[in-house]
Amino acid sequence: MSIAILLAAGKGTRMRSGLPKPIVPFMGKPIVAHIIESFKQAGISEVTLIVGYGAEHVKEKIGNNVTYVYQAEQKGTAHAVMQVPETSTVLNSNVFVFVGDSPLITADTIKKLESQHIKTGASCTFLTAQFPIQLPYARVIRNDKGELIACIEEKNATTEQLKVRELLTSHFIFKGDHLFKNLSEIKPDNDNGELYLTDIIGIMLAKNLKVEALQIDDYKELVGLNTLEDLQWAEAATRSRV
Repeated sequence: MSIAILLAAGKGTRMRSGLPKPIVPFMGKPIVAHIIESFKQAGISEVTLIVGYGAEHVKEKIGNNVTYVYQAEQKGTAHAVMQVPETSTVLNSNVFVFVGDSPLITADTIKKLESQHIKTGASCTFLTAQFPIQLPYARVIRNDKGELIACIEEKNATTEQLKVRELLTSHFIFKGDHLFKNLSEIKPDNDNGELYLTDIIGIMLAKNLKVEALQIDDYKELVGLNTLEDLQWAEAATRSRV
């Protein structure tokens, strides 16, 4: 069984819309509604939305086809996941954890990620792509054999690592018990004190747990929308795809 957790607690100040980021309109629907729909089309019926800023407004707009978990303080992506109760269902499922601001992601990609995760028996599998554009995402570091050895946040990357174009965009699937067992080991960021879910990759690799990176062809699916310009770019990409 697989379930999904979508991170959608942000304010989205750079959207300059006054609305909570998850419900800023994109192609006639709230941003997060697109990714919810993709999960439903992929056969993932149990979807949990982590809400924070404007939670009641988000609930009103999205409706009752998802479960809501409230993140009172936005202290990072790992902190958001920590708000989800560790029920037996969660611990015994494959758990998707996706950011909620990438509406171009498709049901087909979600199914490919799930299939790869199950086939390899990994503790964690995440999506990557080769990005021809500059974005402040973590770099995926591989050895000479092409094996994943690290993921380095852009601000911590060396000049050489910054040349890597395979980027990580926070679209994961985990074995549920492995996710929650290792969440508590994530340390606060030195600069802002936030807890970042990407840090779990290094923790798992250090324990020799299997972590897989699945590279997809279309990087546009993985781009998070943060500004009005991003919305316009994504709408153009959607029209060209159709």
